[in-house]
Amino acid sequence: MSFFETLNEKFFNPFCCRNRVIYFECISELIEKSKEISVLYETDARNTLILYLQNCTYAIETENIGEEIAGGKTPQENASTILRYFRVCGWITPQEIGRNGDNIASVSAYCRRLIDAVHKIFDGDANGAITNHIFSMYEILKSSFNKDSGRSLRPYQNILLPLVENECDLKNEILILKDSIREIMRAVMKMADANSFGQFLMKDELLNRFFNDYFFIKKSGLIPSYISDIDRMLRKLRRSELYDRMIQEYTKIEHADKGRAREKIDRLFHELDSFINLEYEQEMSYIDRRINNYYNLYSTRMMMVLSENGNLEHELNRVLMHLQKLDGEKREEAVLRLSESHRLMSMGYIGRKSFERRKKRNPNQKNVGLVSEELSEEERKRLTDELLTETPDRYSMDNVEKHFDELLKGRDQLSVEECQVHTRDDATMIAASMIYSGTAGFPYEVEFWEGMVETEVARISNIRIKRKK
Repeated sequence: MSFFETLNEKFFNPFCCRNRVIYFECISELIEKSKEISVLYETDARNTLILYLQNCTYAIETENIGEEIAGGKTPQENASTILRYFRVCGWITPQEIGRNGDNIASVSAYCRRLIDAVHKIFDGDANGAITNHIFSMYEILKSSFNKDSGRSLRPYQNILLPLVENECDLKNEILILKDSIREIMRAVMKMADANSFGQFLMKDELLNRFFNDYFFIKKSGLIPSYISDIDRMLRKLRRSELYDRMIQEYTKIEHADKGRAREKIDRLFHELDSFINLEYEQEMSYIDRRINNYYNLYSTRMMMVLSENGNLEHELNRVLMHLQKLDGEKREEAVLRLSESHRLMSMGYIGRKSFERRKKRNPNQKNVGLVSEELSEEERKRLTDELLTETPDRYSMDNVEKHFDELLKGRDQLSVEECQVHTRDDATMIAASMIYSGTAGFPYEVEFWEGMVETEVARISNIRIKRKK
């Protein structure tokens, strides 16, 4: 069913009439007032509009809505007329008597959402929007793997759908960045004097917002690592049990079979994977190229403005060619005339090192030399034995065997994901098990599977560590 069938037929009329500015401000005031009190009665709504109309400069034109609204009427009369008009258009709920005997004037849910969306689109601060979406995707995925996570109870609605929503918003923000570059280039091409360039650099909020967001993404060093972690956790999520629970949840919500549910879930995962691994990098590369084009355009335009649309290189070349054709005396005279028209000043700087007094060396200091002494065979053997006994091999066969005895604890086999690889020492133990596999006296053997496993410290081959029978 179309949403036009569920809405009042006059729902969008306040946006299309002559008094649209004053109507938008009035409904915004009513929404803010409704946030302060539990129930908005008609008396409170009327007082809010009266106060607003008294404190602002407004011009309400005559409009045929059953009763004329005009600037000649009092704010009290205009406020009552506006409330009636809002109720006719469906912006305020139908008349309902409250507990105190006054009519309730609550703003309808659709109107509240519409006005909030308009404010978010046109009045929202775009600074950090891209990074906020990336951080949100990272936090959603990270929290979904926590023990007793609330998101894992409904993984489709609380994990997958929020990820897709943040991905769509992230795409829109990147498109806004691209459009910002176009606006900047158009503004640069319209500039005709140096003052315009100065005002553009110092006062243009669009330029400041664009470059603040862009340089934070490119130079902070955080975003690439977050993107990599998001990609890793997405693949882990698809291999986990939450994937099957997403399919079951979708079948219950949409009343679909498992085949259709699996197709839908796989398509959403494919969109996320395609954007993270391909589209994001392509869009940022495109923005990098456009930024370079912007710098080149700005420098060229600045040179043309400062040279009054003249090519200084061409004029200098003409002067040098003309000097080349002159005789020696005339060339010297021309060079002297040119030097009188230009004033060159040479400025130099010296540092503290230039006038520091050198410190004298202490003449009484004794020369210190290294005493050469050879060790005897017995002493050398004693020190070698002490070194080997005091610092045993950390990754010896016995130590590796003890490590996996603690991990398995009666089990027959163990995968890399179950080894809990959190440190470099854990990864080195797995590498040592591969080396000792098949060695006599080592009770474990390593079986290699296809693919690689991403851990917190390294990428490790997909292996199974099994007890020897």
